[in-house]
Amino acid sequence: MAAGVAQRMADGSVVFGSPSPPYSSPVVQREAETTEPPPPEPPPAPEPEPEPEPEPGPMAEDHGAPGAAASAPGAPPGQSGGHGGAGAPVVTDELVRALYTPLSRLFKADLRLERERAGFLINTRH
Repeated sequence: MAAGVAQRMADGSVVFGSPSPPYSSPVVQREAETTEPPPPEPPPAPEPEPEPEPEPGPMAEDHGAPGAAASAPGAPPGQSGGHGGAGAPVVTDELVRALYTPLSRLFKADLRLERERAGFLINTRH
């Protein structure tokens, strides 16, 4: 009765409300038609000016594929050809080795938390 599913009558009897129908049709609202014209296309963005390349330091050695950082034939001066364009960092074996251990710890901890959240946590160390 406190939940509102029943009523106490004057004679002391308890009357429950009628059960809800097993299926109720979904309410659908159609999208209103608009007569407004579409917004105009934005003007094209100006091309960014190439930034000067930084001085290569002792940690910025290129260990990538030969010709990866060289300018592509026909490319404007100051822009490097290849995969990443301007501003792409060079990935070296030293960088990968330095980042692998901390990132693998983070990934393992995240996976363990997700397994625990889903209720599938098991003792994986025997």
